[in-house]
Amino acid sequence: MMKRILSLLIALLLITTVSVWANPVRKTIWVDGFEREYMVYTPSHPLSEKVAGVLVCLHSFGRSMNEFFEEYNVSPIADDLNMIIVTPQALPEQDPTVNFKAAILGSVSDNQISLNAVWGCGLRVRAVDALFGMVLIDDVLNKDVDDVKFIDLTINEVLSDYSLPVENIFVLGTSMGGFMTYQYVLEKGERLSGMIAIAGSMGLDIEGMDYTTKIPVCDFHSITDEVVSYTGSQNEQYLVNISLAKPKMEVIDYWRETNSTGAPVTEQIMYYPSTNGFTVEKYTYPEPDNEVIHYKIDGAPHNYFFKKENGDCMDYGEEVTRFVRSHLTDATFNTPVFAGKKQAFYPNPVKNKIYFTMPEGVCTIYDLAGRALLTQSFADGQADLSNLKPGIYLIRIQTGNTFLIDKLIIN
Repeated sequence: MMKRILSLLIALLLITTVSVWANPVRKTIWVDGFEREYMVYTPSHPLSEKVAGVLVCLHSFGRSMNEFFEEYNVSPIADDLNMIIVTPQALPEQDPTVNFKAAILGSVSDNQISLNAVWGCGLRVRAVDALFGMVLIDDVLNKDVDDVKFIDLTINEVLSDYSLPVENIFVLGTSMGGFMTYQYVLEKGERLSGMIAIAGSMGLDIEGMDYTTKIPVCDFHSITDEVVSYTGSQNEQYLVNISLAKPKMEVIDYWRETNSTGAPVTEQIMYYPSTNGFTVEKYTYPEPDNEVIHYKIDGAPHNYFFKKENGDCMDYGEEVTRFVRSHLTDATFNTPVFAGKKQAFYPNPVKNKIYFTMPEGVCTIYDLAGRALLTQSFADGQADLSNLKPGIYLIRIQTGNTFLIDKLIIN
């Protein structure tokens, strides 16, 4: 009898231990009659250290909330930034007619549309038989599912459960999750510190295009993407024309105009030796607090996730970390030198010499039209700007693979 009691106590202890230490943790929330799921990952950090914020990660078409832990491994990003990661789960397509049409489309073409996990993000799929002009499908996916509300309530619950401040909330989406990211931002952007889209875009029926809230944008997209076309539509073997999204440069221009950015600063990314031939051109449209960054990729397919260990010229994890870190509003926690933009250099305004909080690097000064006026290396933590006229400029500071763009005033 005593042995049985002891065995039960040990079993209960093991169950309790697993539930306490499980990371990520699966949770549920009821929204509009649906029991919705999401997962929460807490970063590895000392209990006394303040958590920096929340990164909401939205999975791709037909996938699951586990995607970011099993395939993309975003946990090191959370640990590095000291942020909680939340991964909500999309519902299956709720309209049986749309499911039927999608099945027909899959039977006459090689384009199978998986509808077991679909975000309500204004993504209209329009497929036309190129030979006979017959419309095979022309519908908005999960048009009656309010996923903006679901994500919003999930964020509220996480903030409450973990006693987090309302600052430093970022949303990242891959593929269709990128579409959902743009949709969420258009309706709830005022509560975010930034957004990241990887191989996603803005749907043909996206809502809230009259939204005027400025927000930092970071967008990755390949011109050779075979699923979410860079131009917004694709021709599949000359049989079926499929439209999914707005052209990518139309999306970038929308946010550039919304954020009132300057002319782009362009650079060829080669942070690591490339062994696969994929190239990346980075466009930074500067604005002191709401920059728009677009990584224009060439050669990579839709589902490719850049990692330096794969022989890529950059690493998605590092680029996402760099973007998030440069837009955090609280620099009191332990992060590298670029945690707060105001710590990167001083004074501002400056008269002759500018001083940096890092020992060496390169600074470039631009006018507000994006023209480079001065590039200067510094090895002693300072640079001479006495040759520049008084006015408002943009400064780009780089040390190693890390850089930021900020406003600079010269008196």
